[in-house]
Amino acid sequence: MGSFLIHLVPILLVVVFLGGSILIHELGHYVTAKKRGLFMPKFSIGFGPKIFGFRVNETEFVVALFPLGGYVAIPQLADLHDIEGKFDLPKDMKPITCFDKVVVAFAGPLANMLLAFVLAIIVYFVGLPVLEEGLTTHVGYVAPTLTMPNGSQVKSPAFKAGILPNDKILSIDGHSVKKFDEIVQFIALGNKKNSRNKPLSVIELERDGKRLPLTVNPVLISVSNRPSDAFRIIGIYPKQTLEVDKFMHSTESQGPVLEKGDRIVSANGVPLFHVQALREMTSKNKTIAMEIERDGTRQTVNIPVIRLATGKPFCGLTFSKKRWKLDFIPADEDVETLSKGLRQDFERIQIFCSNEKFLKKNGISNGDQFIALGEHKVSSLEEIGINCRKNKQMPLKILTKSGHKMLLIENISDVRLYDTKFDNLCGVTFKPRFVISKPTPAQQIIDSADITLKTLCSLFSKNSNVSAKHLMGPAGLINTLHTLAKSSFLNLLWFVILINVNLAILNLLPFPVLDGGIITIALLEKFTAWKSLNKILSKVQTVFFALLLMLIIYVTFFDFKRILADSRAIFEGQRESRLIIHYDN
Repeated sequence: MGSFLIHLVPILLVVVFLGGSILIHELGHYVTAKKRGLFMPKFSIGFGPKIFGFRVNETEFVVALFPLGGYVAIPQLADLHDIEGKFDLPKDMKPITCFDKVVVAFAGPLANMLLAFVLAIIVYFVGLPVLEEGLTTHVGYVAPTLTMPNGSQVKSPAFKAGILPNDKILSIDGHSVKKFDEIVQFIALGNKKNSRNKPLSVIELERDGKRLPLTVNPVLISVSNRPSDAFRIIGIYPKQTLEVDKFMHSTESQGPVLEKGDRIVSANGVPLFHVQALREMTSKNKTIAMEIERDGTRQTVNIPVIRLATGKPFCGLTFSKKRWKLDFIPADEDVETLSKGLRQDFERIQIFCSNEKFLKKNGISNGDQFIALGEHKVSSLEEIGINCRKNKQMPLKILTKSGHKMLLIENISDVRLYDTKFDNLCGVTFKPRFVISKPTPAQQIIDSADITLKTLCSLFSKNSNVSAKHLMGPAGLINTLHTLAKSSFLNLLWFVILINVNLAILNLLPFPVLDGGIITIALLEKFTAWKSLNKILSKVQTVFFALLLMLIIYVTFFDFKRILADSRAIFEGQRESRLIIHYDN
């Protein structure tokens, strides 16, 4: 029952918040139109065939098959019989005024803004837990190089431009910034290019009390392993407070040199503002002289750099059909055994497979124990690799929760052996520092509107690298809401606020089908000599609705590509976690 609720609650939250956002918009139209005495034959959540519904007086309330929005059919406001269907109009239907049209059309976006404001009040009083580094505008680390989508290494734009750790960024392209997320967003949404048609960002920063303008040429890199989601980045990371959480002693150390709660100020005389800077030092030095702050006083301690096994060896098989993979990974072995590498025999070897159909068909699971090739017991990764190279198909004996199983793997196209991964470490892990952020409701609305407007500006700018494929459609919204509902209710509320502000602004754009188009036509009819625009609107709205539907289908295609990429990333994350050695001390 508990497991059922764990899966049910996030789904219910998605239905409540996404469905509620659409419902509140249409209720805005409905209530206002009711007050104005207008005829409303239909109130629909979604489009297409009716799933279920009921009637109250002259209005039929329905839930339709496709959750792409909703509508209230108001023939006096706009004749959309091609979209909403034909209705028998009452003979005594009152004429509609310009004021009626504007008020009813504007009520939907206003309802979304009011819902966003109510949710923002909740977030303000409860508070939103965020990483401390997300609230800074100071640079903590400048990456010397970045990896491009083709695998090549290039100097990072920030490094080339001369940005330094502890620089405070004041503005991006003239837009002032208050937190690091804004820095990332403004660079990603930038719409400037230089004379060579390369992306350009103008950054104003503060260094040693002086303002310094810099021009940076961002590169396009996908930060989520999704090729369609490549954005402009420059290779900077926020300033961190390096507070020790755990310290792993080595044979070179003489005792508890570092303690939980120590704050690392510098290393080898260089101020430290990000953990990555410390990682770089471990590859170049045998000992790190750390200046630490403990109980209000500072002292210097020498920490030896130790070379440790941090990743397990494994044997990876690739199959020609659909390029799926099967890995053989040592299970729960100690560090000493793992450090000897591939030639060492292991007591237990687990399998980890990317092909869910293969797992389900054979009744096995990731993490099941590999026993033998056929009837020949094998405990060496190297022996697995040699045998699989010689044969394109191999019988495997697997120990599952329900007992032993024999299965045949076929069409092995590639076999690779990966040895133990070693890293240079100081043996320090750092504590993430969370703070409770309480932005005012007004600030939350302004920030959400700012993101929406800047995205629109970038979308319609020929100089930006943002296009329709970067937008999020219904499938993406549902997936994101579901993910947030499983992890953080407050972050879910924040996203719903963004959705409602987004809905309000987008619906006010002066395009046919949208509320802004109805308002624009009504005002033009009122204050110009164009008195038949509503008839024109009725004819072109069907065309614009078809164009909008095509855009939604196009965006949804990329939504599903992201969802599939996310599912692959989840698998890779699970696989990677089995390849990492975890130290308890």
